Amino acid sequence: MTEVRDTLEDYAIPPGEGEDEDAAPMAVEDEEAKEDVVDASPSVDITDDANPADSTAAAAAAVDESISESVSTESTEGGTDGDDKKPVDDPTEALLQAMNHKEDGNNHFKSGDLISAARSYRHGTTLLKNLNQGNTGDDQVKQLIISLQTNLSTVCFKQNKHKMSRDVASKALEVDNQNVKALYRRAVASRAIGDVDAARADLKQAYKLDPTNTAVKKELLAIKKSLEDLKKKEKARLSKAFSKSGSLLYSDKEAEEKRKQEEKKEQQRRDAEALKKRKQEWEDECVRRMSSEPPEEAISYEDWDKAKKKKDEDEEKARKKAKKEEEDRKKEERRKAKGSSGSKGGK
Repeated sequence: MTEVRDTLEDYAIPPGEGEDEDAAPMAVEDEEAKEDVVDASPSVDITDDANPADSTAAAAAAVDESISESVSTESTEGGTDGDDKKPVDDPTEALLQAMNHKEDGNNHFKSGDLISAARSYRHGTTLLKNLNQGNTGDDQVKQLIISLQTNLSTVCFKQNKHKMSRDVASKALEVDNQNVKALYRRAVASRAIGDVDAARADLKQAYKLDPTNTAVKKELLAIKKSLEDLKKKEKARLSKAFSKSGSLLYSDKEAEEKRKQEEKKEQQRRDAEALKKRKQEWEDECVRRMSSEPPEEAISYEDWDKAKKKKDEDEEKARKKAKKEEEDRKKEERRKAKGSSGSKGGK
């Protein structure tokens, strides 16, 4: 289990920042997802770049307008069509068709046709494979690949294919490991499949790259809240478990503590009684001295108590010595009696 000692500082978010936002992770995802897909930029902020549009126009002017971009109908999601089976040799034509597939995917997504949207994004990505072998493609190709794959990741997530969503986002990060949108998409997918640590790591990285990103901050706060809730539930579960088992551990500990307290109180009571008794003896001694003929010098309690303790110690030593001597005497008598019995038996 994940250890639950987390603070806002652990998430690299300044204290208090973003706390007034709705922290529900699915709300963040659903709110951002559609906008995320239909825009052209691969960042989470999702603002369309002017460059892809310009590039599309330039590419369109560079190729014959009669190029067929029709896509064969597929019966299952994730299948291949004519474009996939026949790679486009002309880089400009491949780029143009990939852009068109992306636009088609965005339109399908807006209309709610997730299967067609996923198909379009896949076709667009396939067309660009030869243009980025070994991740050596130019920036325009790489940015388009990342945009297609992060959009596909969003579609997979909406289809509840969370593992696939995470894997597709990872592919985008192979092109650019510091792409905020891809980090975010992989994080929400990882969290959905229960890998909170991986999600938090991606979100922390995304936050370092873009501290103003609202979606990233919301997701970080949502993870923080879910971990706090998990900690509370675990604490309640353990408390309930101990309660059901009779709380033997706590009961034994409490009983031992109570016994020690009672023994301490009893000892204090005995000490108080002993002190009272000794002071009474001292007072009696003072009266005796005052009434004697001739009167004896008065003595302080401290001096009397010291002398009394010394006397008591001497008496205790004498008593122990006498007891030991008596035991030795009896032991010697038993030894002699045993020796005498043995001698008689031998005769």
